Amino acid sequence: MELSTLRSVVKLAETANYSRAAEQLFITQPALSQQVNGLETELGLKLFERTTRRVTLTRAGEEFVRRARQILEEVDQLFQSMDLCRREMLGSLSIGLLSTLSHLNIPEYISGFQALYPNIQIKFQIAWSSTLIDQVLHRKLDAAITNIHMENAKTDPRLKVRIFSEDVITVLCSRKRAIAQRDYVVMEDLVDEPVIANEKSTSIRMSMESIFTSSGVHPPVIVCTCPDMESLIGMVRANIGICYLSSGVAHQYIADGELVSIPLHPTYYTHTAMITLAGRRDDSLSLQYFEDYFYGIIH
Repeated sequence: MELSTLRSVVKLAETANYSRAAEQLFITQPALSQQVNGLETELGLKLFERTTRRVTLTRAGEEFVRRARQILEEVDQLFQSMDLCRREMLGSLSIGLLSTLSHLNIPEYISGFQALYPNIQIKFQIAWSSTLIDQVLHRKLDAAITNIHMENAKTDPRLKVRIFSEDVITVLCSRKRAIAQRDYVVMEDLVDEPVIANEKSTSIRMSMESIFTSSGVHPPVIVCTCPDMESLIGMVRANIGICYLSSGVAHQYIADGELVSIPLHPTYYTHTAMITLAGRRDDSLSLQYFEDYFYGIIH
């Protein structure tokens, strides 16, 4: 039994006329009659009562047509779903990346995804975490891989956050500063230290502001706000002040011995996550593939 036969029987039931049914099916009337007769022989049941003017369904025919319509509807949905898959496999994604995450091998992971799904084109945007999250909220990015301030992430129902990494927050400073000799620092040790900061709404800056507030310690003065990591690290190297970074990022800048990374006590963490709009995954198979691949690699 073929799908074309099911469609022929349903069409004949709808039109109640062989000539009209054959015309709408773009086949000849003898061909339609041959399909119906062959099906009745195969089933051992009579599906239609035929008169010179009209064709009517038998009881068995009514049940057959009811089930055939269900099957054809499911088949149509299947083809629509496969067409969506085909278009998604040829689709595109806009992904935001925090530039300081190179220590997590993010570019290598994305390269692996592109090798697995070569027909999905990925466009990238490099920015601070606040900008990336805003772009996700306004549907200008499909996803962002960035550090997050957990309190904000938990309270925004519009965001879906999948955490895949956490890192210790540290103080980065010049070896010339007095606190550089310490094994760790508490929040009170930082009160008189001038701070070199990135833009206000970045995740680590928000996290540190929250930590100072919860510790009951007045935050130190920010003497300079930098637009990028290069200028921030330059100011710290010049011993203008200290900055706060995750230990993984800080490790990239201490190899030459000019800078020192000092852990906080107690330990505080920053989290790296993939951020998407809540519910957006269901709209895009490409995004589903990207999320599942990336999360599987990390874990």
